[in-house]
Amino acid sequence: MKIRSIYLAPLLIAALPATAFAQAVVPPNVDFTASATMPSLKDPSRKDVFAVTIGDAQVKTQLELTCSAGYTQFLVVRSDKACAVAGSGSIVNPSNQSLLPRTQYSGGYTVNADGYTDGAGLAVNYLALGKVAPSAGAFSGSMNLKPEVTSTGASALKDSIMANLGQSSSGGVIDDRVDTVDLTRLYIPSAGLPSDAGCTWSGNMVFAYQTESWFLDLKANCADKEYVLKGNMPWTDSPGVDAQTQYDLTLTLPSADATSDDALFATGDANSDLFAAADGITAQIIMKESKVVTVDIDGVPTETPSQVDASGQFVGTNVPVEVVRSLATLFGLLSSNLFGA
Repeated sequence: MKIRSIYLAPLLIAALPATAFAQAVVPPNVDFTASATMPSLKDPSRKDVFAVTIGDAQVKTQLELTCSAGYTQFLVVRSDKACAVAGSGSIVNPSNQSLLPRTQYSGGYTVNADGYTDGAGLAVNYLALGKVAPSAGAFSGSMNLKPEVTSTGASALKDSIMANLGQSSSGGVIDDRVDTVDLTRLYIPSAGLPSDAGCTWSGNMVFAYQTESWFLDLKANCADKEYVLKGNMPWTDSPGVDAQTQYDLTLTLPSADATSDDALFATGDANSDLFAAADGITAQIIMKESKVVTVDIDGVPTETPSQVDASGQFVGTNVPVEVVRSLATLFGLLSSNLFGA
C-alpha cells in the first residue's frame, strides 16, 4: 500500500509546538502484522514475499521482503538465498494523527552458504520534514541465519537448552534439530524521529524442534544504554481455533531473581511469579495458516504452511518505545526465519 504524499507536511510540522512530541507520554506498545506468501516451498524457482507493517503512536512503517530460495544442485553447487527489501515509513502528526512521509527503505541481503548475512546492504533515506533536513542512514553489522557451523554463542545456548530438556550423552531428546539466528552488532537505524538513535543488536536465538520454542539471549544498545533481554517464545496451537498458531514472547531484563540462563526458561520458585509483572518486552503474535505443504527439514518430512498471516502487539514494561520498535523491526527482517520453513 502506497502512502499518499502530503504537500503541506513541512508547514504542519513547523506549526507544531517544539515540545509537542516531547510532552506526550508515548506508550511502549508496537503493533505488528506480517503476511508471508511462500510458493518456493514447492517450487524453488518462485520467490517468497513477506509484507510487514509496524506501527506505534509515533511511527508507522511498512516493509516488503522479496526472497529467492537458496538450493543445492547436484549435491555440490549451492545458490545463496537473497532477499530484496523495500518500504517506507511515516511520522504520526500528534496534533491530528495524520501520517507524514519520512523514511524510504531500500537494498537487501544475501544469506551465504555458511549462514553469514551482511546487514550493510540495507539503507534508509530520511525525507525532509518541517525544520529537519533530509539525510541518509545505513544498517550495519551482520547476522548468521541457520548457519551450517553455529557460532560459539549459539552453540553454548543450544547446549544450555538441550541440558534443560534432559539430553545426556546417551541421548534423551527425541528431536535435537535446531534453527539458529546469530546477531553480531546488527545496527537498525532510527525509524525517523531525531530523538530515536537506533539500536545495535547482538546475541542468539535458537528454535528447538523438540519443544517448538524459540529461546532468545539478546543485548540491545540504544542511545548508549544497554538492554539485556533473555527469554523464550513458544510456538503453540491457538486453543479452540483450527489452522491457527501463536507465538507468546517473554523477554525479561536482569533482576536479582533472574541473572542466569535460567531466565530463558521462565520458571519461578513461587506460583505468584507466574503472574508477576516483569521489566522487559512481551508479545503475542497470532498466525493464521493455510496452504499446508510437506517439505524436508534437516532430513525429516515436515508439514508447514506456505501462507501465514500474522498479527500481534509488542508491549514494553519499563523499556522505551524505541527499543520495542527496534525489536519489532528485527522480527520483520527475520520474517523468513520466524514465519517460514
